[in-house]
Amino acid sequence: MKKKGKILLTTAIGLVLLIAVIAAALNAVFTVTDVKVRFSTLSDEGMADGYALQSELEQKFVGSSTTFLDLNDVREIVAKYPAFSLGELKKDFPRTLALSVTERKETYAFRPGEDGAFAVLDEEGLYLYQEEENANRRYGENVLLEGFSLTVGEAGTPVSGEYFAEALQFCKVFAENLDDVRANISAIRLTPTENAVEGDHFFRVFFREGVYADVYSPAHLTENKAMAVLDRYRSLTDAQRLYGFFDVVDSVDGGFTVSEHRDKLPF
Repeated sequence: MKKKGKILLTTAIGLVLLIAVIAAALNAVFTVTDVKVRFSTLSDEGMADGYALQSELEQKFVGSSTTFLDLNDVREIVAKYPAFSLGELKKDFPRTLALSVTERKETYAFRPGEDGAFAVLDEEGLYLYQEEENANRRYGENVLLEGFSLTVGEAGTPVSGEYFAEALQFCKVFAENLDDVRANISAIRLTPTENAVEGDHFFRVFFREGVYADVYSPAHLTENKAMAVLDRYRSLTDAQRLYGFFDVVDSVDGGFTVSEHRDKLPF
């Protein structure tokens, strides 16, 4: 009986040792030795952020088990760089962690407080970070949002506020037709109206050359009005784009009208 028990104990120890050897062998084979990040950057700052992200990922994961690596840990590190959006993320067994990241397009800016700093947003309205100046990473300036009451959360999360979705929808029409909305629009000011028939607010859309457009009831037929503003803007001469304004006003039939270019302030 003792001999049988001794044999069973020896067998159990042998199995444990065998499992340990196999586990060690697998760990040696399935260990991260390479972190491959495919970057798509738009600016020098984006490239610098990319180098920093690559370094942090390598320090964290090279030498760790590919099998037991938690991809959520990778996501948490990428989230520390709000200028990037994460695309593909996978483990290429046996030794590679692979991912792709794209630099978000800085597009909008506004002042959330009285300290003068600008909150910078991407083209989808996600909050990225604060900057001391309204200077876009690629070139020029971001579209300045004025008069909006906007709520900012953590980096990488959507900004919210009354008429903000309509402002994004309006600008999207310009982005789709002119590639970069910043090339033509410098600011959008949400302004209270004095006439209840025209809605409670209107958009004053400032173009970089100097002309501006007043868009009344911006939540009504937003995309159609944006396209109409774009068409009127395109129809202006180079001289007309330097001054004056035109407006978009709802009509009694449920549509709207676009005025001709005028050289005097409406009020």
